[in-house]
Amino acid sequence: MQAGLVHVRVAEVAGMAALAPPPEQWMSAQEARRLAGLRAGLRASQFVAGRWLARALLAQACGGAWQDWTLGAAPDGPPQASGPVPAHLSISHSGGLVACAAGPAPLGLDLECLRPRQGLDALIGAVSSAAERAAMPELADAGDAEARLAAFFRLWTLKEAWLKRTGGALFQTMLGRAVAISPAASPTAANACTWRHGDAMLALSAGPPVALAGALPAGIRYWHLAAAAQAA
Repeated sequence: MQAGLVHVRVAEVAGMAALAPPPEQWMSAQEARRLAGLRAGLRASQFVAGRWLARALLAQACGGAWQDWTLGAAPDGPPQASGPVPAHLSISHSGGLVACAAGPAPLGLDLECLRPRQGLDALIGAVSSAAERAAMPELADAGDAEARLAAFFRLWTLKEAWLKRTGGALFQTMLGRAVAISPAASPTAANACTWRHGDAMLALSAGPPVALAGALPAGIRYWHLAAAAQAA
């Protein structure tokens, strides 16, 4: 793995789950117990797809074969990767998509499909501060419903990515009591980024700096996330 670089892959749940061998041939005992506790259907497919994608990404980014990597599956924490070299991992899924990020340091990745939300005005007011609404003026643009919805999910995924990287309480994080968001002056000063993938929004919390392997996604935006008590 190149120093500091984060590798991210996005795939369709159905396609990735179909590529995976039968879970009993490759899942750890902890993963198998998690899978057994899920209802059959989309949630189980998402879990299988995410775990198989993670192994493929770890092998590609960090070396070895997928068989050289094992993953933990604690219900209250991120997947812990064990393999030829130290690596950190984050998996996210939404609807028919699954995404995975792997890097040499702690990170958090969140993926959300952009879908209409009832009571969007109230949601924006509940999960954002005045400073965050100033940093994302699209949140207040009632004349452009699509841009406003995208901004809401940009804000939401940034907070989820921060939570996955640092831990903490979901309620406080989403209400802006644990994390503050502002645009980064440059990628080297950023510890988060967001971008669109079709009808989905992705956010990555890593660094600083944030350095993605491969070609940068179109429309990528860089951000600085900070514990709210330490934010300016």
